[in-house]
Amino acid sequence: MLFTAGIGLAQTKPKVAFVPQIVGIPYFNAMEEGGKDAAEKFGVQFVYTGPTDTNPAEQLRIVNGLIDQGVAAVSLSVLDASSIDPVMKKAKEKGVKIFTSDSDAPKSDREVYVAQALDQDLGYTIIDELAKRIGEQGTIGIVSGEATATNLNTWIGFMQQRVKEKYPKINLLPPQFAGGTAQRAFQLATDLMTAHPDLKGLIAVASTTCPGVAQAIESSGKIGKVVGTGYGSPNTVRAYLNSGAFGFSVLWNPRDLGYLTVWAGKQLIDGKPFAESNSVPGLDQPVKYDSATKVLLLGPPTVFTKENVDQYKF
Repeated sequence: MLFTAGIGLAQTKPKVAFVPQIVGIPYFNAMEEGGKDAAEKFGVQFVYTGPTDTNPAEQLRIVNGLIDQGVAAVSLSVLDASSIDPVMKKAKEKGVKIFTSDSDAPKSDREVYVAQALDQDLGYTIIDELAKRIGEQGTIGIVSGEATATNLNTWIGFMQQRVKEKYPKINLLPPQFAGGTAQRAFQLATDLMTAHPDLKGLIAVASTTCPGVAQAIESSGKIGKVVGTGYGSPNTVRAYLNSGAFGFSVLWNPRDLGYLTVWAGKQLIDGKPFAESNSVPGLDQPVKYDSATKVLLLGPPTVFTKENVDQYKF
Protein backbone atom coordinates (compact mmCIF):
# COMPACT_ATOMS: atom_id res chain seq x y z
CA MET A 1 0.00 0.00 0.00
CA LEU A 2 2.83 2.36 0.79
CA PHE A 3 4.38 1.60 -2.58
CA THR A 4 1.11 2.37 -4.40
CA ALA A 5 0.74 5.63 -2.52
CA GLY A 6 4.24 6.57 -3.57
CA ILE A 7 3.37 6.04 -7.21
CA GLY A 8 0.25 8.15 -6.86
CA LEU A 9 2.27 10.91 -5.25
CA ALA A 10 4.83 10.84 -8.09
CA GLN A 11 2.05 11.13 -10.65
CA THR A 12 0.79 14.32 -9.03
CA LYS A 13 4.11 16.10 -9.50
CA PRO A 14 3.76 19.01 -11.94
CA LYS A 15 5.71 18.75 -15.19
CA VAL A 16 8.28 21.31 -16.31
CA ALA A 17 9.42 20.93 -19.92
CA PHE A 18 12.41 22.31 -21.79
CA VAL A 19 12.57 22.26 -25.60
CA PRO A 20 16.11 22.93 -26.87
CA GLN A 21 17.02 24.15 -30.34
CA ILE A 22 18.42 20.70 -31.15
CA VAL A 23 18.89 17.46 -29.21
CA GLY A 24 22.01 15.33 -29.13
CA ILE A 25 24.75 17.95 -28.72
CA PRO A 26 26.93 18.39 -25.59
CA TYR A 27 25.64 21.87 -24.78
CA PHE A 28 21.97 20.92 -24.52
CA ASN A 29 22.87 17.55 -22.97
CA ALA A 30 24.41 19.55 -20.11
CA MET A 31 21.22 21.63 -19.79
CA GLU A 32 19.24 18.40 -19.63
CA GLU A 33 21.42 17.07 -16.82
CA GLY A 34 20.95 20.29 -14.85
CA GLY A 35 17.21 20.14 -15.41
CA LYS A 36 17.06 16.58 -14.09
CA ASP A 37 18.99 17.58 -10.97
CA ALA A 38 16.64 20.51 -10.31
CA ALA A 39 13.53 18.39 -10.89
CA GLU A 40 14.67 15.97 -8.20
CA LYS A 41 15.56 18.84 -5.88
CA PHE A 42 12.31 20.80 -6.30
CA GLY A 43 9.75 18.00 -6.64
CA VAL A 44 8.70 18.25 -10.28
CA GLN A 45 8.83 15.96 -13.31
CA PHE A 46 11.26 17.15 -16.00
CA VAL A 47 10.38 16.68 -19.67
CA TYR A 48 13.21 17.15 -22.17
CA THR A 49 12.35 16.89 -25.86
CA GLY A 50 13.30 18.77 -29.00
CA PRO A 51 14.02 18.64 -32.74
CA THR A 52 16.82 16.52 -34.21
CA ASP A 53 17.89 19.42 -36.39
CA THR A 54 17.51 23.18 -36.01
CA ASN A 55 14.03 23.34 -37.51
CA PRO A 56 11.82 26.15 -36.10
CA ALA A 57 8.60 24.57 -37.37
CA GLU A 58 9.42 21.23 -35.73
CA GLN A 59 10.34 22.97 -32.48
CA LEU A 60 6.96 24.74 -32.39
CA ARG A 61 5.17 21.47 -33.20
CA ILE A 62 6.81 19.92 -30.12
CA VAL A 63 5.88 22.92 -27.94
CA ASN A 64 2.27 22.69 -29.17
CA GLY A 65 2.19 19.02 -28.24
CA LEU A 66 3.41 19.73 -24.72
CA ILE A 67 0.75 22.42 -24.28
CA ASP A 68 -1.92 19.98 -25.49
CA GLN A 69 -0.70 17.42 -22.95
CA GLY A 70 -1.24 19.93 -20.16
CA VAL A 71 2.38 20.23 -19.06
CA ALA A 72 2.32 22.82 -16.27
CA ALA A 73 5.28 24.89 -17.51
CA VAL A 74 7.04 24.83 -20.90
CA SER A 75 10.32 26.56 -21.67
CA LEU A 76 12.15 26.71 -24.98
CA SER A 77 15.38 27.95 -26.49
CA VAL A 78 13.81 30.00 -29.27
CA LEU A 79 14.81 29.26 -32.86
CA ASP A 80 12.52 31.79 -34.54
CA ALA A 81 11.10 34.62 -32.46
CA SER A 82 8.92 35.84 -35.33
CA SER A 83 6.72 32.72 -35.30
CA ILE A 84 6.25 32.15 -31.59
CA ASP A 85 3.22 34.31 -30.78
CA PRO A 86 0.50 31.70 -31.58
CA VAL A 87 1.95 29.11 -29.18
CA MET A 88 2.37 31.76 -26.51
CA LYS A 89 -1.28 32.69 -26.85
CA LYS A 90 -2.37 29.04 -26.83
CA ALA A 91 -0.37 28.34 -23.67
CA LYS A 92 -1.92 31.30 -21.88
CA GLU A 93 -5.44 30.19 -22.87
CA LYS A 94 -4.79 26.70 -21.48
CA GLY A 95 -3.22 27.97 -18.27
CA VAL A 96 0.24 26.67 -19.17
CA LYS A 97 3.20 28.76 -17.96
CA ILE A 98 5.38 29.37 -21.02
CA PHE A 99 8.78 30.98 -20.92
CA THR A 100 12.12 31.12 -22.70
CA SER A 101 15.57 29.91 -21.73
CA ASP A 102 18.96 30.19 -23.48
CA SER A 103 17.44 32.06 -26.47
CA ASP A 104 14.72 34.65 -26.10
CA ALA A 105 11.75 36.13 -27.89
CA PRO A 106 11.87 39.51 -26.11
CA LYS A 107 8.83 40.97 -27.89
CA SER A 108 6.64 37.99 -27.06
CA ASP A 109 4.32 37.46 -24.11
CA ARG A 110 6.65 34.96 -22.37
CA GLU A 111 6.51 34.79 -18.57
CA VAL A 112 10.27 35.13 -18.04
CA TYR A 113 13.54 34.70 -19.93
CA VAL A 114 16.13 32.56 -18.16
CA ALA A 115 19.30 34.15 -19.53
CA GLN A 116 22.73 32.55 -19.44
CA ALA A 117 24.47 35.95 -19.46
CA LEU A 118 23.68 39.43 -20.72
CA ASP A 119 23.67 39.46 -24.52
CA GLN A 120 25.81 42.59 -24.52
CA ASP A 121 28.42 40.96 -22.29
CA LEU A 122 28.58 37.91 -24.55
CA GLY A 123 29.05 39.99 -27.70
CA TYR A 124 31.54 42.40 -26.14
CA THR A 125 33.61 39.71 -24.38
CA ILE A 126 34.33 37.66 -27.49
CA ILE A 127 35.45 40.76 -29.43
CA ASP A 128 37.57 42.12 -26.57
CA GLU A 129 39.31 38.76 -26.08
CA LEU A 130 39.90 38.36 -29.81
CA ALA A 131 41.24 41.91 -30.09
CA LYS A 132 43.82 41.09 -27.40
CA ARG A 133 45.10 38.25 -29.56
CA ILE A 134 45.11 39.82 -33.05
CA GLY A 135 46.33 43.28 -32.03
CA GLU A 136 43.12 45.34 -32.42
CA GLN A 137 43.27 45.33 -36.22
CA GLY A 138 42.60 42.94 -39.08
CA THR A 139 39.75 41.03 -40.68
CA ILE A 140 37.48 38.70 -38.68
CA GLY A 141 34.96 36.25 -40.10
CA ILE A 142 31.77 34.99 -38.47
CA VAL A 143 30.20 31.54 -38.94
CA SER A 144 26.85 31.36 -37.15
CA GLY A 145 24.12 28.73 -36.87
CA GLU A 146 20.50 29.27 -37.90
CA ALA A 147 19.85 32.62 -39.57
CA THR A 148 16.65 33.03 -37.51
CA ALA A 149 18.13 32.22 -34.06
CA THR A 150 17.40 35.23 -31.88
CA ASN A 151 20.23 34.70 -29.41
CA LEU A 152 22.92 34.22 -32.07
CA ASN A 153 21.82 37.28 -34.06
CA THR A 154 21.68 39.40 -30.91
CA TRP A 155 25.23 38.44 -29.95
CA ILE A 156 26.43 39.24 -33.47
CA GLY A 157 24.72 42.63 -33.21
CA PHE A 158 26.67 43.42 -30.04
CA MET A 159 29.91 42.20 -31.67
CA GLN A 160 29.30 44.65 -34.50
CA GLN A 161 28.51 47.43 -32.03
CA ARG A 162 31.69 46.76 -30.04
CA VAL A 163 33.88 46.80 -33.16
CA LYS A 164 32.27 50.03 -34.40
CA GLU A 165 32.70 51.82 -31.06
CA LYS A 166 36.09 50.50 -29.87
CA TYR A 167 38.05 48.85 -32.67
CA PRO A 168 37.92 50.99 -35.84
CA LYS A 169 40.78 49.03 -37.45
CA ILE A 170 38.98 45.70 -37.20
CA ASN A 171 36.98 44.62 -40.27
CA LEU A 172 34.17 42.35 -39.05
CA LEU A 173 32.80 40.51 -42.09
CA PRO A 174 29.05 39.85 -42.51
CA PRO A 175 27.97 36.60 -40.80
CA GLN A 176 27.73 33.34 -42.73
CA PHE A 177 25.01 30.92 -41.62
CA ALA A 178 25.69 27.20 -41.37
CA GLY A 179 22.38 26.03 -39.92
CA GLY A 180 23.01 23.33 -37.31
CA THR A 181 25.78 21.38 -39.01
CA ALA A 182 29.52 21.27 -38.34
CA GLN A 183 30.09 20.15 -41.94
CA ARG A 184 28.56 23.31 -43.36
CA ALA A 185 30.48 25.41 -40.84
CA PHE A 186 33.71 23.72 -41.98
CA GLN A 187 32.98 24.65 -45.59
CA LEU A 188 32.02 28.25 -44.81
CA ALA A 189 35.11 28.76 -42.63
CA THR A 190 37.34 27.28 -45.35
CA ASP A 191 35.73 29.57 -47.95
CA LEU A 192 36.26 32.63 -45.73
CA MET A 193 39.96 31.85 -45.30
CA THR A 194 40.32 31.33 -49.06
CA ALA A 195 38.47 34.54 -49.96
CA HIS A 196 40.32 36.57 -47.31
CA PRO A 197 43.96 35.39 -47.12
CA ASP A 198 44.62 38.16 -44.57
CA LEU A 199 41.94 36.81 -42.20
CA LYS A 200 43.10 37.01 -38.56
CA GLY A 201 40.12 35.62 -36.66
CA LEU A 202 37.10 33.34 -37.02
CA ILE A 203 34.15 33.38 -34.63
CA ALA A 204 31.80 30.38 -34.36
CA VAL A 205 28.57 31.78 -32.95
CA ALA A 206 26.84 28.47 -32.19
CA SER A 207 28.14 25.46 -30.30
CA THR A 208 27.22 23.33 -33.34
CA THR A 209 29.54 25.37 -35.58
CA CYS A 210 32.58 25.37 -33.25
CA PRO A 211 33.97 21.97 -34.36
CA GLY A 212 33.60 22.82 -38.06
CA VAL A 213 35.35 26.19 -37.74
CA ALA A 214 38.18 24.73 -35.64
CA GLN A 215 38.69 21.79 -38.00
CA ALA A 216 38.80 24.17 -40.97
CA ILE A 217 41.61 26.14 -39.32
CA GLU A 218 43.48 22.91 -38.60
CA SER A 219 43.08 21.41 -42.08
CA SER A 220 44.02 24.70 -43.78
CA GLY A 221 47.28 24.86 -41.85
CA LYS A 222 46.22 28.19 -40.35
CA ILE A 223 46.95 27.47 -36.67
CA GLY A 224 48.89 30.47 -35.41
CA LYS A 225 47.73 32.59 -38.34
CA VAL A 226 43.96 32.57 -37.76
CA VAL A 227 42.67 32.73 -34.17
CA GLY A 228 39.52 30.67 -33.82
CA THR A 229 36.96 31.20 -31.10
CA GLY A 230 33.29 30.69 -30.40
CA TYR A 231 30.53 30.00 -27.91
CA GLY A 232 31.40 26.39 -27.09
CA SER A 233 31.42 24.25 -23.95
CA PRO A 234 34.77 22.99 -22.64
CA ASN A 235 34.02 19.43 -23.78
CA THR A 236 33.20 20.72 -27.27
CA VAL A 237 36.30 22.90 -27.70
CA ARG A 238 38.92 21.24 -25.46
CA ALA A 239 40.74 19.48 -28.32
CA TYR A 240 40.81 22.69 -30.38
CA LEU A 241 42.15 24.78 -27.50
CA ASN A 242 44.89 22.20 -27.04
CA SER A 243 45.72 22.09 -30.78
CA GLY A 244 45.79 25.90 -31.00
CA ALA A 245 42.98 26.12 -33.55
CA PHE A 246 40.95 27.97 -30.90
CA GLY A 247 42.63 30.66 -28.83
CA PHE A 248 39.74 30.67 -26.34
CA SER A 249 36.00 30.16 -26.09
CA VAL A 250 33.28 32.06 -24.26
CA LEU A 251 30.34 30.47 -22.51
CA TRP A 252 28.71 29.80 -19.15
CA ASN A 253 27.78 26.58 -17.36
CA PRO A 254 24.84 25.10 -19.33
CA ARG A 255 24.22 22.58 -16.55
CA ASP A 256 23.46 25.52 -14.21
CA LEU A 257 21.28 27.11 -16.90
CA GLY A 258 19.18 23.95 -17.17
CA TYR A 259 18.95 23.81 -13.39
CA LEU A 260 17.82 27.44 -13.18
CA THR A 261 15.28 26.85 -15.96
CA VAL A 262 13.50 24.13 -13.99
CA TRP A 263 13.63 26.18 -10.77
CA ALA A 264 12.04 29.11 -12.64
CA GLY A 265 9.33 26.81 -13.99
CA LYS A 266 8.50 25.63 -10.48
CA GLN A 267 8.34 29.24 -9.24
CA LEU A 268 5.90 30.10 -12.03
CA ILE A 269 3.72 27.05 -11.29
CA ASP A 270 3.61 27.97 -7.61
CA GLY A 271 2.80 31.60 -8.40
CA LYS A 272 5.89 32.85 -6.57
CA PRO A 273 7.28 36.15 -7.89
CA PHE A 274 10.97 36.51 -8.62
CA ALA A 275 12.92 38.80 -6.30
CA GLU A 276 15.51 41.30 -7.47
CA SER A 277 18.11 38.89 -6.09
CA ASN A 278 17.23 35.20 -5.70
CA SER A 279 19.03 32.56 -3.66
CA VAL A 280 18.53 29.32 -5.59
CA PRO A 281 19.35 26.15 -3.61
CA GLY A 282 22.00 24.27 -5.58
CA LEU A 283 23.52 27.31 -7.28
CA ASP A 284 26.55 29.08 -5.84
CA GLN A 285 25.76 32.66 -6.82
CA PRO A 286 22.64 34.80 -6.31
CA VAL A 287 20.45 35.05 -9.42
CA LYS A 288 19.38 38.56 -10.38
CA TYR A 289 15.98 39.41 -11.89
CA ASP A 290 15.07 42.49 -13.91
CA SER A 291 11.33 43.07 -13.57
CA ALA A 292 11.26 45.59 -16.45
CA THR A 293 12.53 43.07 -19.01
CA LYS A 294 11.46 39.90 -17.13
CA VAL A 295 14.99 38.52 -17.40
CA LEU A 296 16.38 36.07 -14.84
CA LEU A 297 20.16 36.22 -15.17
CA LEU A 298 22.45 33.28 -14.41
CA GLY A 299 25.61 35.42 -14.31
CA PRO A 300 28.58 36.81 -16.27
CA PRO A 301 30.18 34.83 -19.14
CA THR A 302 33.27 32.69 -18.61
CA VAL A 303 36.36 32.66 -20.87
CA PHE A 304 37.86 29.18 -21.39
CA THR A 305 41.49 28.81 -22.47
CA LYS A 306 44.01 26.00 -22.87
CA GLU A 307 45.23 26.83 -19.37
CA ASN A 308 41.89 26.55 -17.53
CA VAL A 309 39.68 24.29 -19.70
CA ASP A 310 40.48 21.09 -17.79
CA GLN A 311 38.92 22.56 -14.64
CA TYR A 312 35.52 22.19 -16.33
CA LYS A 313 33.73 18.90 -17.13
CA PHE A 314 30.75 19.87 -19.29
